[in-house]
Amino acid sequence: MSHKGSGAFLLLRVLTASVAAIAAGSTLASPFLTRDQNPFVLVYGQPLPTPARLPQAGSLEYALSLDIINTLNAESNNSETLHVDFESYNLTLGGIYGLNDDWALKLDIPFIYRGGGVFDHAIDEWHKFFSLPRASRPVVADDQFGLFYANSTSANATALNASNSGITDIQLGLGHSLYQNKDHAISAWAAIDLPVGNASKLTGNDDLDYSLWLAGSSRTGEFSKLDANLGLVLPGDSILPGLETEDLVFFGHAGLHLGLNRILALKLQLAGHSGYYKQTTLDFLGSAVIIVFGGSINIGKCSAIDIGFS
Repeated sequence: MSHKGSGAFLLLRVLTASVAAIAAGSTLASPFLTRDQNPFVLVYGQPLPTPARLPQAGSLEYALSLDIINTLNAESNNSETLHVDFESYNLTLGGIYGLNDDWALKLDIPFIYRGGGVFDHAIDEWHKFFSLPRASRPVVADDQFGLFYANSTSANATALNASNSGITDIQLGLGHSLYQNKDHAISAWAAIDLPVGNASKLTGNDDLDYSLWLAGSSRTGEFSKLDANLGLVLPGDSILPGLETEDLVFFGHAGLHLGLNRILALKLQLAGHSGYYKQTTLDFLGSAVIIVFGGSINIGKCSAIDIGFS
């Protein structure tokens, strides 16, 4: 029997992207560069959504993205206990460099801060206004921080009680264009997650993670596009005592970019992944489905700002 204290993440996501050597307006049709921000999942190197169309040879496309996450969640069963109460700011600098017409290198360097909840009160008021379940929020003080997981099969527990920050695992990827014309593109990618983070701070898992995925896109109008990724992660060692990671984790996303004109676009993205852990029945550690909605504003010939909520 499990008990859940509070619902899903509230995610405020702000992406600023500056892209070189591409056609004006095409930045409106790039994916939301975000993934599941669950701290017990984020450490395993699932790649960010990737554009299917590779940059031209010698060109660099780069983006700076910021994920702001707030959640309060408590869950338990006969052998497991979990409690999370935190707010985090995940800043990622990423880039894709065209080696030639068919190959590209991809690099993502994230930095994260986790602490108490500046937005705790605002989220509770949001739930009250729309008559949404408030779960444990009315009885838990604002601006608290805690990440805790314990399993009866292990004498150890994962516990963080003080805010922390640091660089997380860096991901290096290689992409190959499989097909590309004016309206459609397909590319194949492989990446390795380099263990520069710290498992004790939940900024990494002190192990290598590998991922393989396909990226595709189709133009549906002058300013509109559909895009998707589908792939798998081979996660390294588990960071949670008493649990093992799955041998394979499947992930993917599908995005719709509805361009209103050369300046504005509406964006909707559905993403998900299978569970990363064996031997658990906790919802918080299982599979996830995430909807991100928002828009994009073109601020120059080769630059755009995305703002999304999930």
